[in-house]
Amino acid sequence: MPGRVAILLFCIFSIMTGSVKLVVDENPVRRGESVEFSIEAEGESAIFPKIRTIGDYNVTREGMQRLERLDGNRSVTKWVAYYTFTPEENVTIPSYDVIVDGKEERTPPLLLEVQERSKGEDRDFRLFLETEKEKARVGEPVEVTVRFVQKIDVPVMNVDFVPIKYENFWVKRIVGRKEYRRKEERVIEERFLFFPQIAGDLTIGPAEVKIAMAKKMRDAFGYVVRRPQWFSVVSKPVTLHVDPLPEGVKLVGNFKIETRVEPLRAEAGRPVTLTVSVEAEGNIEDFDLPPLRIEGVTVYEEEPKIEQRYLQGVYRGRWVKKYVLVADRSFTIPSMELRFFNPQKGVTEISRSAPVSVEIVGGKPRGEKASGNGVTQKKREESMVWIYLNLAAAFGLGMGVMYLTLWLMDRKRKRKERKIPAAGSESQMLQRLMPYIAESKEAAQMAENLYASIFEGKAVKVDRKAFERLIEKLRIEN
Repeated sequence: MPGRVAILLFCIFSIMTGSVKLVVDENPVRRGESVEFSIEAEGESAIFPKIRTIGDYNVTREGMQRLERLDGNRSVTKWVAYYTFTPEENVTIPSYDVIVDGKEERTPPLLLEVQERSKGEDRDFRLFLETEKEKARVGEPVEVTVRFVQKIDVPVMNVDFVPIKYENFWVKRIVGRKEYRRKEERVIEERFLFFPQIAGDLTIGPAEVKIAMAKKMRDAFGYVVRRPQWFSVVSKPVTLHVDPLPEGVKLVGNFKIETRVEPLRAEAGRPVTLTVSVEAEGNIEDFDLPPLRIEGVTVYEEEPKIEQRYLQGVYRGRWVKKYVLVADRSFTIPSMELRFFNPQKGVTEISRSAPVSVEIVGGKPRGEKASGNGVTQKKREESMVWIYLNLAAAFGLGMGVMYLTLWLMDRKRKRKERKIPAAGSESQMLQRLMPYIAESKEAAQMAENLYASIFEGKAVKVDRKAFERLIEKLRIEN
């Protein structure tokens, strides 16, 4: 008698035709719950349908089982394919073709009813989407919190946060998942910074959480098993009013720009390092200064280094960029400025650095046009032409034999000398060349190639052995 009851309970929500059967774990179901259904077939082989959608809802195939049982002295093989989907309204599971032992069988359609969740069930789980403010400026960070609240005594197997729906925002997660207990409730939070990219009334959300609850079900043999029953909890969306920034302003927050120059007095052709730093209370990850132009000065610039962190409710950052300046006359580094909107004061402010004068010793007077080798563009072009003409002349006059002889002699000599130190990175090589580019055309050309490789991304290769030979030669000459 108990066995008959188990079989009866198992077949309440199943429809069978021939050797195939469609089984639904529950009917009706509650809105937002995932529904698991299976197609069963008895035979030596079975080919099940590929189901991607039912109505407007996506279907996931959860796997397949092969089961065997004895029917008297006969062994019976059963194949079971499992599928899940999450309907929001009543929907009909259509008929599907199943190939069993080479023959086509067909399941009948099944109407699945979807009911509203009871108020008591809704109180077991709550989901909130909150913003720290209702108004902001374009680019101003807004903290957004997703808070999931669950009763402690509810048997939850897993909680998955679905990404928040949004448009026209740049989003950054600021902390990992935070979980704590509050009285008889379990609370899980995730926090983000939303940076609006356009003005207007922008919508954030809704937020969604998928919850897996332990549910007792009967398997294909009628045994009770525990499986996850998934359903969703959805929050209300939030509207954020975003005002535009004043004309000509792109930064929001509080910023301070400073410069440091080393040395303030240098010989002609020797490198001078300019370091520009910006301390920020606001987003500075996409910030950059316009190109630095100083008449008569060759400027090499590195990629900026950026640090950002969220500390005590403020998104802080530091932006640092270095420049290498080479000139043959004294010059002045102009003042640099940042315009930003300060939301706390509600006004546009400007941060400026002080201009810095650099004295060049042994070069041209300040008012005279620069003409140092390797410093002006004209001289750099002349250096390149000079090298190309010499190479062409060498090959044209058949001097290859002489170059080969010199190379062999140089190789023999270097065997007796100390080992050449490693050239290091391309940035280090460029730094080592800087003191000589005003004196050597070859050094100037090699520096141009290194600059193109480091800062312009060009496929220019510099022979490291030739570099070390040149450095050694320049040291001896100086």
